[in-house]
Amino acid sequence: MDAPKGMIEFSKTSICSETIRPFQQQLYVYASITIISVIFSIYFPLVWIISIVCAIFSYSKLATIIFTKSVPLSVNLNHPFMDTEFVSRSEIMVNFSGKWINPGMHLLKLVKDPIHGWMIHKQDKDLSILSSWESKKSEKVLTKQLTIINQGISLNNAMNESNDEFEDAREREAQESTLLERNWMPEEEIEIQGPLSKIFSSE
Repeated sequence: MDAPKGMIEFSKTSICSETIRPFQQQLYVYASITIISVIFSIYFPLVWIISIVCAIFSYSKLATIIFTKSVPLSVNLNHPFMDTEFVSRSEIMVNFSGKWINPGMHLLKLVKDPIHGWMIHKQDKDLSILSSWESKKSEKVLTKQLTIINQGISLNNAMNESNDEFEDAREREAQESTLLERNWMPEEEIEIQGPLSKIFSSE
């Protein structure tokens, strides 16, 4: 299911590309050695051992790439997962059961329900349920994917807090600038009374 308008799937983010790049390079090396070993094994049967070992490593790297690119997460251009400067609020969405939803600010937790299967809970005071997770992947893979999602949520919160602080500072600066531009009363019209003069003037 495609990401909502204005959102970019995790597989197309800058951080995903950087993460899987070394695995892709290793995959190309192992795959090439596997192919070459298979060819040479025709003449040297013992080379089959090298072919099998390299094929196992190739499968491992390919599985890592696939599980990383399939993280059910999408962000907008202002999110830290994208290598761009923010111009507005950072946004993040997740898709655990065929529908994109906003996970909110709380980190998420994976829980196995004996009836409904995998469930995603918010780590709030009530451990409220966010969604079920319809997946045939192993618990180990789901846990790793959820770790990436939680990292995305944490960075999303941090980015928006920094953005809010920046906006507040800019608003305060504008207010201070307005105050400086006001026309103040002449000094002689202001009667300044110290603590002692206030006491005597009250008599």
